Amino acid sequence: MTFIDPHVHFFALSKGNYGWLKSHNPPYWPDKAAIARCTSEQSLIVASNREIAGFVHIEAGFDNARPWREIHYLNAHCHLPFKSIACIDLTSPGVYGHIDYLARLPSVIGLRHILDGEATDLLSHPKVKHVVRYMSERGLLFEAQFDINSNSATAALLNCIDCIPSLTVIINHAASGGLNLVNSNTLKGWQANILALGNATRVGMKLSGWEMQDRNWTLPAANRVFQFLFEHVEHDKLMLASNYPLCQWRLPYHTLWQAYKRLVSQLPVSSQQGLLAENARRWYKIAAK
Repeated sequence: MTFIDPHVHFFALSKGNYGWLKSHNPPYWPDKAAIARCTSEQSLIVASNREIAGFVHIEAGFDNARPWREIHYLNAHCHLPFKSIACIDLTSPGVYGHIDYLARLPSVIGLRHILDGEATDLLSHPKVKHVVRYMSERGLLFEAQFDINSNSATAALLNCIDCIPSLTVIINHAASGGLNLVNSNTLKGWQANILALGNATRVGMKLSGWEMQDRNWTLPAANRVFQFLFEHVEHDKLMLASNYPLCQWRLPYHTLWQAYKRLVSQLPVSSQQGLLAENARRWYKIAAK
């Protein structure tokens, strides 16, 4: 069964800036050098044993001040069916012009501002809410990356969703926050926030980014998280994804997707197809080849 990967990053190191990949800049990961190398659509195809049928490229710091440069690069070099999530600075004075420009580029389906620890403050700010509304009115979804273990951040995002009925949100690395939280109050908090987000309309979740929580994550620990999601969130809201090439800190790319396929084999065929490909195709409007 082929798959669509809705969370990959390509690094064209000779073309873009990628300040965050340089050793003297944060984040100061001791293993950063292992990923600070060129990746492309072709390297992704090879890593997948040619099983990948499409992908969503998530902005990777090519040029945060001029995010359309990364999109132009992708459009010139990618040939599989794909969509792109462009970088946006929700607080920039020129944010509306950037949204207008990016919305005109055919591969762009949405925008991402990495919220992380600023999620509560940003999503509660009236100007940011107006920008997010403007984004949704231009037909762009919002790619939300933040700590789902944060009750205040989750509440702020849900408030945005309630205030902007047209807004579509995709949660990045939704499942990974539940790793290594067995029988703890933190686990209960993560579960409650997942349930609240899962009950919201126009919210999808990507199950990926395990290595961002734990470089040595285990499949049994991930399986416990998957089981909760499969039981409590509608399957058509869930997408399996890789975070390529960062996922390769832990597993070869093809090995990860083989593990995903074994994991969902217990589910009805329609759910398997949804989690591996069709949900990503629908949420991100990826054309069939």
